[in-house]
Amino acid sequence: MKNITTTKPRILLVDDEPNILASYGRGLRRNWDLITASNGDDGLRKIREEGPFSVIVADFNMPRMNGITFLANTLTLAPESIRMMLTGEGDFHIATKAVNEGHIFRFMTKPCSLENLEKALLASYRQYQLQQVEKEARQQEIQIAGHIQQTLLLEAPPEGMDGVELAAISIPSQSVDGDFIDFFKYSSTKFDVVVGDVMGKGVHAALVGAGARNRLSRTIWSLSRGTTEDPLPSAVMQTLGDTMQDQLGQLCKFITMVYARFDLLKNTLTYVDAGHVPTLWYSSARKEWSPLKGRNFPIGIPMVRAAEQFEITFQQDDLFLFYSDGLSEGRNPHGWQYGDKQFMQTICELPKFSAERFLGRLVDDFKKFIGHDQFADDLTIVVVRIS
Repeated sequence: MKNITTTKPRILLVDDEPNILASYGRGLRRNWDLITASNGDDGLRKIREEGPFSVIVADFNMPRMNGITFLANTLTLAPESIRMMLTGEGDFHIATKAVNEGHIFRFMTKPCSLENLEKALLASYRQYQLQQVEKEARQQEIQIAGHIQQTLLLEAPPEGMDGVELAAISIPSQSVDGDFIDFFKYSSTKFDVVVGDVMGKGVHAALVGAGARNRLSRTIWSLSRGTTEDPLPSAVMQTLGDTMQDQLGQLCKFITMVYARFDLLKNTLTYVDAGHVPTLWYSSARKEWSPLKGRNFPIGIPMVRAAEQFEITFQQDDLFLFYSDGLSEGRNPHGWQYGDKQFMQTICELPKFSAERFLGRLVDDFKKFIGHDQFADDLTIVVVRIS
């Protein structure tokens, strides 16, 4: 796409009749930045090489590729352009097909005077401007929502913990994040880590994630009332799944989640996995990584059994890596996934580092692997190091 500096609205006119292109061209270039093409293939090439265009106008009756097919093909190349069709056919069925398949804004019959064509172009350009204003407003709203989410809804790791280092990051793929992190501190030696991933991305997933975090906090509070015992992770997840199942079903959403409790006095990790990617555990004694996986369905899918929890014993210098599938499934320009090989190679070199440095090096390696800073999926990572 070339850099556009002209202030005239840019339009593309596609017609296989040279005299039509010449006639309209002489009149239109006074007020419009006009590019012409003699057939559908040439028009698609002009869009790829010289776009974007505010308005695309095509004749219906062209060889090899008619106007409807051409304009339908522009939907992916130029989704924001406004489309018009010129035709010598006054056929209702052609007009209907053009509107349905090519998303036509104006349907003009030949012969069409320059004056009428300019009126239609002006109306189309105003529609294009309106779309751009609405798009900018939506983008601003999403950016504001992303700032609110990062400021108020993403929980920071708890402070004042004895014998543990924590580091966390959550980077949205679309300004707002469908992944979520939560921490619940019971004492200086006991805390919970929660990582969730809502199906989908963007605002809808972010709202579901915010609702799930709210419901999770209420669940823990409800189960803690009238008792001195902390609620078991399995009880928390069972109650959460029971209370959210119907609502998530209505929304056609589900949430993968891992709920993990660290008890630093007992040196135990008790966890419930609800269809999430495996948590990775580095054992300093064995000097190897092991996956921690459960057998529960994601939240929102009916449970066939009670929520099941597992427990392991850890020791000093062990390390735990919680993450979302945006990390393992990130792809490089060749289509290879980060989790295929590079992921394990990288983390095998990092256990000696602090939690913060581990996290920073892992994120840097991931960005280097995929080749850019724009992610196809939300990226969430929590590192817990027993120090």
